[in-house]
Amino acid sequence: MQPYSRRTRLLLAALVMLSLSKIANAQTTNFLDISLAGQHDDNISRSFLSSDRRSDNSAHLALSAGRLWQLPNLDTVTLFAELGTHHFRTLKGLNNNSLALGASYQRKFGLGAFAPTLSASLSWTLEDSRTQVRTRELNTFEINFRKRLNNAWDFSAGVSGEQSYGKYDGAKYANMYSPHNDIFDFTQASAFSQISYTLANYSTLNASYSYVDGNTVSSALAPNPRLLAIAQALTIDAAYPAPIGRNIVSYTLETKAHIWTVDWSYPLGRDTSLTAAYSRQDIAARAGVDYSNDRISLTIMHILK
Repeated sequence: MQPYSRRTRLLLAALVMLSLSKIANAQTTNFLDISLAGQHDDNISRSFLSSDRRSDNSAHLALSAGRLWQLPNLDTVTLFAELGTHHFRTLKGLNNNSLALGASYQRKFGLGAFAPTLSASLSWTLEDSRTQVRTRELNTFEINFRKRLNNAWDFSAGVSGEQSYGKYDGAKYANMYSPHNDIFDFTQASAFSQISYTLANYSTLNASYSYVDGNTVSSALAPNPRLLAIAQALTIDAAYPAPIGRNIVSYTLETKAHIWTVDWSYPLGRDTSLTAAYSRQDIAARAGVDYSNDRISLTIMHILK
């Protein structure tokens, strides 16, 4: 286990203990919900050559549970967990199961629905992939500011940091010129904002933008000199089928990404909603290596408790 993974767990435990010390007289609410999403990515391999681009459809099932404490001063503490499974129609090697644990603290500045809030959250996630080199841990920290502007408009913005740690080292396939050798060993930071509008029928339109200063894992048929020259790490990746006698190699590249998302969420009932979303990702690496990916998704979510 890497040191930063241990530090994240210690910080998460400290946040939980600090929160629990303040909630002796708090009101509690338990929650349990399930969601099923279908999505299509037109460049899931993050490839800049048209010959390497792979598209696929996938389904994601998630069960989330937790407890929320509302403190006497109207601040809230939340502990949560999620079990998920992600399956692809064609690229079976990308299939994975996940477990996430986390905690958040929200501070409310004033009374009423229009009072601004500031929240901080910390989470740990294990993604267990069918392709061993893609199995990893994620440690994420996020700060989010939210303000309801009026009865219809809502605004939020924030920053986040992420540490990714590949569980199975790809050293025997590593770039001999790189000091790193695991494609999922990296850190990245992002800034994001979102504006939401609630319609008369209680459906919601959302538009968001994220800027990510971090890394992209790009897969391509080897040899690929342009990717090899700028890669931080690389490994043979069996998640993508390759021609006989050839290999698909995944490269970790330093990148800057712009992500635009629009979605519409419609309530199907008291406890069920349907969300349709479109996302555009524009990703730029060095040496003129650029990527794009369009994603469309449909998600149904039901509150069990």
